[in-house]
Amino acid sequence: MKAAMPLEEGAFALVEYTLRVKDTGEVVDTTSEEEARKAGIYDPKDRYGPRLVIIGEGRLLPGLEKAIIEMNEGEEKEVEIPPEDAFGKRDPQKIKIIPKNQFIKSGVVPEPGKIVEINNQLAVIRSVTGGRVVVDFNHPLAGKTMVAKVKLVKILQTPEEKIMHLILRRTPASITPEDVKVQYDSATGTVRVEFSEKVFGIQDFQVVKRIVILEAYRYMKDEIKAIEFIERMKFPEPEEKKGEQEEKEQTTQEQESGATEKETAETAQGQ
Repeated sequence: MKAAMPLEEGAFALVEYTLRVKDTGEVVDTTSEEEARKAGIYDPKDRYGPRLVIIGEGRLLPGLEKAIIEMNEGEEKEVEIPPEDAFGKRDPQKIKIIPKNQFIKSGVVPEPGKIVEINNQLAVIRSVTGGRVVVDFNHPLAGKTMVAKVKLVKILQTPEEKIMHLILRRTPASITPEDVKVQYDSATGTVRVEFSEKVFGIQDFQVVKRIVILEAYRYMKDEIKAIEFIERMKFPEPEEKKGEQEEKEQTTQEQESGATEKETAETAQGQ
């Protein structure tokens, strides 16, 4: 296979991957609904399928992003990711001993394996002995080597594609590409986005639009100068019009049925 030209920072790509712990085979993240169901981590709120990756954004493990940068469009491969390029090495200094009464005062009963929040940081309780609680602030997967099966599905080139996927990754899985129409005017640098009425059910949709605008400005300001959002709501038909339409359809069906019966009778007479 011809060597890939490294993807530049800010490049948009659609990627499929499944991330496992090397030692145990446990799936910790995947873009595949099938794999998620098999692993028992399926979430109906998640959007499965090719996922938007913006090179340099920092939303992926460093080792996984390094692999994607060197891939060709359509290429698949499996990569091993060492701890330093995954969830980090285990740091003994992140293991602390905290008096048990501090948890009790906060209304928390300390138990081994429980995840707690301390000073806005998540930690795992490792042991409880007498009045002392050993708390581990390392990531639960720190020190683990990961294995990723990854495919670079597509490199996005057009403003329409990029804006579409910026929107889809910020909206519920119920919003599909059919609910978002994107048009780009290269002469003015204006993007026009028209939504279906399904977006009216999205909580904090104004926040979603604001985030998309900020991301477009950050990664696409050389192409886009303005974004116009249009939210279209179709009014339901009046009941009388519905009745007229149903009556018209029924009449048409009766006419077609009558014509068919006549043709059948004429055929029978001819025989």
